[in-house]
Amino acid sequence: MTNRLPVKIVYTNLAIVLTTTILYFGKPVFMPLAIAGVLALVFMPFCRWMEKQGVGPVPAAIICGATFSLLLTGVIFFIIYYFRQMSTDISGLMDSISRYGHTIRQYLHDKVGVKGLEKESALPIPLPPDAGGFSRIATSVMSAALSVVINLVLILIYMIMLLCIRGQIKIFILKLVRPEYREETRGVISSSAKVVQRYLWGLFFVIACLWVMYSIGFSLVGVHNALFFAILCGLLEVVPFVGNITGSTLTSIMALSQGGGMPMVLGVLGTYALIQFIQFYIITPLVMREQVSIHPLFTIVILIAGELIWGIPGMILAIPALGIFKIVCDHVEALYPFGYLIGHHRKRKRRGWRPAGNTAHSG
Repeated sequence: MTNRLPVKIVYTNLAIVLTTTILYFGKPVFMPLAIAGVLALVFMPFCRWMEKQGVGPVPAAIICGATFSLLLTGVIFFIIYYFRQMSTDISGLMDSISRYGHTIRQYLHDKVGVKGLEKESALPIPLPPDAGGFSRIATSVMSAALSVVINLVLILIYMIMLLCIRGQIKIFILKLVRPEYREETRGVISSSAKVVQRYLWGLFFVIACLWVMYSIGFSLVGVHNALFFAILCGLLEVVPFVGNITGSTLTSIMALSQGGGMPMVLGVLGTYALIQFIQFYIITPLVMREQVSIHPLFTIVILIAGELIWGIPGMILAIPALGIFKIVCDHVEALYPFGYLIGHHRKRKRRGWRPAGNTAHSG
């Protein structure tokens, strides 16, 4: 018995490495499926409610897919509308960049003595002489846009199908374990689904609060299109740490392009710092206190790993996936040390959340 635990740990590490490798090379297949699975968990309560009202499983899943499509279409039209509104600010941003470029060229010419950098000359950036550069850029943009559209269609189809066969998936998982462990496995499945649902709905509530606070703060500072930047900064909170830096940087750059100068930039950064303080110390503890507690070290590690494997979608899915893995670790004896290392679970003392290592096994 003393030698079994290290062997199990070795097998567990090998399984993690193998799974990571499969996910990395199978990104075109597994990434849309994983996103669809998370969305299916989000819409599952709504789907169940419709089924209780007499709607069939398939029509209920299709209605959920249509609802998601409408929400996504609304977000796209919102972005397009505000991008048109900000066309003047974007042109002002390009003028500011050009003006700063002339200033840098003049400084290098006067102070450093670099030739060929007179005020009216262009920066010595080698450009391809052929006219095919623009066509290659256009082709790359069209290819990226087509890939996004295909992935969105796949996500929508996968989500509807997963909602239709969610009962079969649960029975399949239960059939994989021995009968004496099926009750505990049923608890793991239920707990995992609830954790992901509560995490995502809690995150949506936090984002909605941020929209209100950012809208008020940016309006008081004087940022043009404050509602757009408020929604943008709120949505970027889906990616912890990276989203914070990206949102504050974009808003500060647009404040400069509007001619606000450093006072407006400092106002934007001050607003951002104040709202982040309210979020981390007031809103998030109140909304997320029922979730699996994960140590910040592993939050950062899993975000970096998710970005390396699947890019931005990997960072978005990383924390819910780690939360599910934490629950599984709490219920599997061989994985319990990993769950203990990742973070302490506040609901551990409840019956449905007991780790398998604490249960009595009859000989």
